[in-house]
Amino acid sequence: MILILTKSINRCFEKNPKFDMTPLLGGTDVVFSSLIHLFSWNPATFLHAYTCLPLAFATRQAAGAILQDVADSGVLFAILMCKHKVISLVGAQKASLHPDDMLLLSNFVLSSESFRTAESFSPICLPRYNPMAFLYAYVHFFDVNTYLMLLTTSSDAFYHLKDCRLTYVHLQDGNMAISSHPYALLGKIRIEAVLLKSNVLSEVQRSMIDGGMRVEDLPVGPLPRSGSSPHLGQQTLTSESPERPREPFIGIGGPAGLWHFIYRSIYLDQYVSSEFSPPLNSLRQQKRLYRAYQRVYASMHDKGIGPHKTQFRRDENYVLLCWVTQDFEFYAAFDPLADKALAIKTCNRVCQWVKDVENEIFLQGASPFSW
Repeated sequence: MILILTKSINRCFEKNPKFDMTPLLGGTDVVFSSLIHLFSWNPATFLHAYTCLPLAFATRQAAGAILQDVADSGVLFAILMCKHKVISLVGAQKASLHPDDMLLLSNFVLSSESFRTAESFSPICLPRYNPMAFLYAYVHFFDVNTYLMLLTTSSDAFYHLKDCRLTYVHLQDGNMAISSHPYALLGKIRIEAVLLKSNVLSEVQRSMIDGGMRVEDLPVGPLPRSGSSPHLGQQTLTSESPERPREPFIGIGGPAGLWHFIYRSIYLDQYVSSEFSPPLNSLRQQKRLYRAYQRVYASMHDKGIGPHKTQFRRDENYVLLCWVTQDFEFYAAFDPLADKALAIKTCNRVCQWVKDVENEIFLQGASPFSW
């Protein structure tokens, strides 16, 4: 509601408790409905982190360089996204964007059909950034999933932001350089053309087709040496019932019956989750797992009895293993018959795997959020 009206709506109620805000919210029911739906499948709603589209480091760097030139022209935030996933994000100096605002912003854009049909310029309030004032968002879709958002504090900046998107480039020593002055240029190419020429848009399409990390692809090489990274085997896990030794178990999904995992980088405020694999095929099963993640996340961060560093739970649906360090949080779901010792070893492998590919799955160099 603050996203659409700003928190200054409180003043209307202070002056008139019978004030009816319904007319101000006309046509926004689809935005609320979509946001409610997110709480059933998007872990960003409880992790307070955002996720990135998997891309080669050089590709993301190329996208970031283009956005940086746009941001330098007076834009507060320049964001390139694919659905709810960030491709690249650049903010003006000393400006940071909270992950919760990222979630609200992407939901607002994706649930509003008008943004897809034409270039749009809309007032929008980001509650974590400034709940009392509007920003103004310029939105342009390159294709059905990929879109550019430029945010400014100026209500009359539409044509300036349009010009930012249509910023021109010329060649310097064989390399493309970006400028907002078309008259002094040898050639004129729109930003879309730069994204195409640098293969950013084609790589985005490829990543959409390939998907993200899959538990079936977990490397089975040796674990890192002790001391090179945190090791879950050194932690003391608690269980609701005593564990009996079990035979090594290989279930559907990944090694040791691994079905799914979520890894959250605390410093970056970003997370990565694996693609759903059998037997988590149906939306009902996936929703049930997210509900389980939500409950165990709340339990891990309960200030009354915690916070906890590790937790091991087994019920008729899953084995859930959670691990919180100063650098990351890790949540994994295993087959309910999975062996505890093997599950711990598998979690260590997953964490090392994430570190090995972090340049491809995270936006490196992003400013940490202070909140």
